[in-house]
Amino acid sequence: MTSVQITVSITPQQASRFNFRKRRHKAEQDEYLKQLREEGMGIREARAELALVRPETWPPLDAVVAGALRRRLAEADLAGPWEPLTREEEGQMKLSGRWPGPAPAGRLVERNYLLPSELVRELRTASWRVSSKALGQYGADLGAAERRRLAALIHSPGRIIRQALDRYGRPEPEESGEQ
Repeated sequence: MTSVQITVSITPQQASRFNFRKRRHKAEQDEYLKQLREEGMGIREARAELALVRPETWPPLDAVVAGALRRRLAEADLAGPWEPLTREEEGQMKLSGRWPGPAPAGRLVERNYLLPSELVRELRTASWRVSSKALGQYGADLGAAERRRLAALIHSPGRIIRQALDRYGRPEPEESGEQ
């Protein structure tokens, strides 16, 4: 399976939760390695054991993002089935710049994730198919109310990923301080 690195703008809260998760996973892995060493395993054997259990016990953030995104893309509003993007549509999807749409409150931070290329294709296809009509109607000549109405209909890839992380990439209760 091939993967592609994409840059995503996420909220500071999402980034903070992921940073906390990374620190916690690192501490837990260090403790696990220490326990294996105390049980008499050599360092190479202990590291090999850690490598075997790491993907399931402490999944990388890329896997968390991919899992959350798969679940979001399975929701009724994005599930399709969609016609594949044409070459022209693929080209338009790759143009740089921010899509119009509802802006999250506050600033966003950029993060890079390595995701399966098929998942990125599904994301871009769903995003374009759901948003293309509103994007085609959106323009500066419209009144503010009409621009807001159309913006609410636009689901950029970044917006879909932020929704996925909010809905399905949530931390375990101990990560957020909840009990």
